[in-house]
Amino acid sequence: MLVALLIMSVTALFTTFVAGTIKVTRDAAYENAAFRIADSKLDELRADGYTALLAGGSFSNQELANLPQGQASTSVTNLNVKTKQVAVGVSWLGGNGSTRYVSLTTLITQSGGL
Repeated sequence: MLVALLIMSVTALFTTFVAGTIKVTRDAAYENAAFRIADSKLDELRADGYTALLAGGSFSNQELANLPQGQASTSVTNLNVKTKQVAVGVSWLGGNGSTRYVSLTTLITQSGGL
């Protein structure tokens, strides 16, 4: 009886450990996808140039479908006459039920991106 209880305890501990590892791995994959989406959008905005920068807003990306409740947006701030700050943010529902968020920011000037 004692041996059976020990085996059940070890099995329960192992199952809990594996489930936690799976959740952490999935959250890391979601975060990696969010960074790829943000980086791709920044590359696109840099390529379009300074004059094409709008005020910002939400945007779509094919990879957002891979994130639970994934959303993405940009914001553009005029730092001075020749420089704009561009931030791209991606949010999704994390494994623990809380909203996760990543953001990348860059400066784009009239003569090219920084």
